[in-house]
This record gives sequence, C-alpha cells and structure tokens, in this order.
Amino acid sequence: MAGASFEIDSAEVRSAIGQVVHELGNPAPLFQIIIEYLHRAHRNRFIAQRSPDNKAWQALSPRYLKRKHKNRNKILHLRGHLRNTLRGQYDDAGLEFGTDRVYGAIHHFGGDIKKSAAQREVFFKRTKAGVGNRFVKKASSNFAQQVNVGAHSITMPARPWLGTSKKDNQQILLKTQRYLQKALAKR
Repeated sequence: MAGASFEIDSAEVRSAIGQVVHELGNPAPLFQIIIEYLHRAHRNRFIAQRSPDNKAWQALSPRYLKRKHKNRNKILHLRGHLRNTLRGQYDDAGLEFGTDRVYGAIHHFGGDIKKSAAQREVFFKRTKAGVGNRFVKKASSNFAQQVNVGAHSITMPARPWLGTSKKDNQQILLKTQRYLQKALAKR
C-alpha cells in the first residue's frame, strides 16, 4: 500500500491472528471485522486529534492558521481527504490498513518538504489609491504580477495518526478470540 500504513506490533495479537488463519483457512471474514474496528478507531482518533498513544497532535502553526479558513480548529483535516482515504486490504497471510496518499506519511512521521525555486503569478486589487499590498484570488483581482519564489523547505511536525493503542490491540484480540470461538463451535 503506497502512502502510509502500519503493522500491528503486538506479538500477542499477531500470534492469535496467525492461529485463526491456520485454524480456519479463510481469514477474510475476521479481517473484515478487524478492518471495520480500525476504521472506527481511526475516525475517533481524528475527532479527538490524538495519536495512538493518546498524545495530542502538535497544534497548527500561527502562520498556517492565518491562511487556513476551512476547518480552522481541526488538525490534519482541511477537506477530510486524508481521513476518508483509509482502507484495509488483506490476503491469506495478513492485513494492511492505511492510506494510499503519499502525504499521509509526512503527516504521520513529519519531515521536510523541499520546494524548488519557481516563478508565480500573484494577484492584487487595484483601487484609486493604487495597488493594495494584500494578495487576492484571481477572480477578485484586477492586477497581476510575476514574482520569483526562492527555493525553500517546509518542516512538518510528526503527528502520528496511524497505528493501534494497547486498548485497540486488546479489542482486536478480543474480536479475534470471539471469532475463533464461533468458528470452532460451528465445526
């Protein structure tokens, strides 16, 4: 899965899932149950704006907040695309859960985004008093100017959002045990 994903790092959970896979031969229904749980857990994490270990995500920078008009009080949520791209996939060997969006990784792990030098067109509103000093949208503009933007980098802080907590691991283990008990009771 491109973008960002994680593996369940609890040996106990992996071992229990491995037993089910070995015992049943068709783990797809169990994996579907686990994926549904992971969707709920991650949706709740986005609402709470917290990492899997329950730490609050780093606040948005004041500079970014000045520009962010939509969902100002929500971190990692401009239009909801990242949260809405979470997917699970599985085969007989196991399951993966994450996003196929490449930017999911930079938000999770943090890092530097390098921007090359470029030429841009910026837009202003001209009045009788002259050209204003604030940028406006192209549709509201009546004056445009070409500017050179130098190479620069943007540092993104790590805001871990993918993964499981101890509570999640316990829930997955419990769901696995229940599924195994039901499956073995049918035999």
